[in-house]
Amino acid sequence: MKYLFAVSIVCMSLLFTSCGGTKEQEPLVAPAGMRYLDISKTGMNLNVLTPDSTKGTLDTVLQSWGAYEIKAGPNFQISILEDGGTTETKKSDNGNDDVNKVKQYVIDEPNTLLWESGIGDLSEFHFFHSAKIGERTYVFEDIKGDPFTKEAIQQMLDACKQAKEIIKEKKD
Repeated sequence: MKYLFAVSIVCMSLLFTSCGGTKEQEPLVAPAGMRYLDISKTGMNLNVLTPDSTKGTLDTVLQSWGAYEIKAGPNFQISILEDGGTTETKKSDNGNDDVNKVKQYVIDEPNTLLWESGIGDLSEFHFFHSAKIGERTYVFEDIKGDPFTKEAIQQMLDACKQAKEIIKEKKD
């Protein structure tokens, strides 16, 4: 009898996993001073790491061209776009900027750029990061405007690298 019960348990387990089952979302644990923001309402199936409310008021906007912008205080301002280009394209665009010239690439990797640019002696930092998350590819960038320090850009880039896919439960 025990043998029959064990066999039926194994068979039922195989039946449920072969019918799609459910893939559970791993618990999201944000570092101190940060929180995960669900941006699935935009059509982007992501949880994005952002500063908590102690760093500033959270402000988000979905732009007409599809970019989702997230701002939390003056030192966290990112834009997320699905299928938003490559590092090669971004480097080409940077090279064609006659005003805000690239001084150096601090990080130059296949999917990530962090660079210093500026006019004359003035410097500012920017980043570009492309990541395949789930079945989609997203591009994360800082929002151009007020200049950012290298430390602020590095923190934004680190947060973007921790974006997680939102896993929906499958139903038969």
